[in-house]
Amino acid sequence: MDIAKPQHFTARVSEKYYLTENERFLLVKFELVKPDRISFLAGQYVSLLVNEKGERRSYSIASTPDENHGFQLLAEMVEKGAGSEFLRNIEIGASVELVAPLGKFVVSEETRSKLLFVATGSGIVPIWSMINDLLINKQEKRQIRLHWGVAREEDIFWFDNLERLAEAHPNFVFDLVLSKPSEDWTLCRGHVQDCLQRDFADTGLAGWEGYLCGGVKMVEETSKVLTELKMDPTKIHNEKFV
Repeated sequence: MDIAKPQHFTARVSEKYYLTENERFLLVKFELVKPDRISFLAGQYVSLLVNEKGERRSYSIASTPDENHGFQLLAEMVEKGAGSEFLRNIEIGASVELVAPLGKFVVSEETRSKLLFVATGSGIVPIWSMINDLLINKQEKRQIRLHWGVAREEDIFWFDNLERLAEAHPNFVFDLVLSKPSEDWTLCRGHVQDCLQRDFADTGLAGWEGYLCGGVKMVEETSKVLTELKMDPTKIHNEKFV
């Protein structure tokens, strides 16, 4: 697998909008200026310069590698966070400086295992890029399963997109998990690792490969659950958000 070397880019903000009414998740689209093309793999991220002090913040790329004249970032808004404030206030047409592509959290080409993706919150971003790249660009026929956990119904985004993917690709199944659901919620409640234990208790996960992205605690606890369900520990890959 060829991973491009990181380089410095100048990009211009072309569009931005919130994906949820509570303005927790912000999608920002960029057009590349110099160089005007980027080579990256689904799952990689960029390091964005966010202020004059030289501070940088890392954001996973939400778009797929075929969109090589630009890219999309999705950020979870954090109160008083330098990156959040920068993206919240940046205007359409403004220029940004970044280094990309970065990271090795990409789908392995060495095996043909069934694929299990597990994410919480904005950890869905690199996994969203991976799944779209696999299903749409690569026409992947392996079984692909997604477990995505958020806190409440108002934190869910891309639901319609996920439904369309599942309808178009019978080998793709997704499950939404809420840790603080309303009484009306009919799908899985609790944490993603709890729902994985429920869903795979009978069949186990031998023959699967896992990709986890989210907070440190979720990644560590889910890795343990996957191992207990007989997934090969060498086939568990993760990206921890701190």
